Amino acid sequence: MLFFLAMANAAMAGGDDTEGDPRGDDAEWNPPARFDHPYTGKLTIKYLPISRVQLVCERYKAFDDQVMYGCASWDSTSCIIVVIDHQYLNQTPKALIRHEMGHCNGWPADHPD
Repeated sequence: MLFFLAMANAAMAGGDDTEGDPRGDDAEWNPPARFDHPYTGKLTIKYLPISRVQLVCERYKAFDDQVMYGCASWDSTSCIIVVIDHQYLNQTPKALIRHEMGHCNGWPADHPD
């Protein structure tokens, strides 16, 4: 069975480069160190327009008016990450992938330390 996690717009990152990224050291946005590493299973990343991300990730929203910029689903051997295909407001695909990859590595949806 696949597990699905998504993040809220309040937790989005800015800047396309890690250096100079205002959330580069943001402990509330980025996964804790034990989850912040490359995924070792089969990883698929899908870049979609925001309207499609909204459809794909819709059912995993924490609340009705939540805007989804990405989500992840995984099982014991693979992970699929779906993210926006270009920067939207201050949300970047690169920052979203880092966040979602933390979920692929086991970081729970409630984002504990």
